[in-house]
Amino acid sequence: MRLDSSLKAVSAFTQPEQFEDVRKHIDPAWVAEALEATGTATVRKRRLPAEQVVWLVIGMAMFRKWPIHDLVGKLNLVLPGPKATVVPSTVAEARARVGAGALERIFEMGAQKWGHESARKHAWRDLAVYGVDGSTLRVPDSGENRAHFRGPSGERGPRWTPKTGH
Repeated sequence: MRLDSSLKAVSAFTQPEQFEDVRKHIDPAWVAEALEATGTATVRKRRLPAEQVVWLVIGMAMFRKWPIHDLVGKLNLVLPGPKATVVPSTVAEARARVGAGALERIFEMGAQKWGHESARKHAWRDLAVYGVDGSTLRVPDSGENRAHFRGPSGERGPRWTPKTGH
């Protein structure tokens, strides 16, 4: 499934009220670390600080049908102030300040944690499985390969003797 199709599928079954469930799976320390590492941490007090902008971009991926400015209010990302939201230009400026680097770092942290956990959980013959695409690889039917990879039924050594001369 292409990324665009995946995002559409996710957005069809999610509501802004469910955003807190997503936030439980992303460690806030990852956000702080990513912003610090990329030099985009918020120094001055803002109504839409960098940490909240990261959550906004994640929300934008999930709730693609919502206008970005409305999403800020629906996800309660604006810090308390005289108004419930901020002007649209503030959102665009905040996204530009944060940039892509911090989000790339968060993606990499999540991929490291969740990818390795999943690969270990779905191990095959004590090997971590990172993807299965149904392809096969033909290797010579040698004693060395049989000893290393085992035969079709899992036992070591030849299960059958290949015909020669073809």
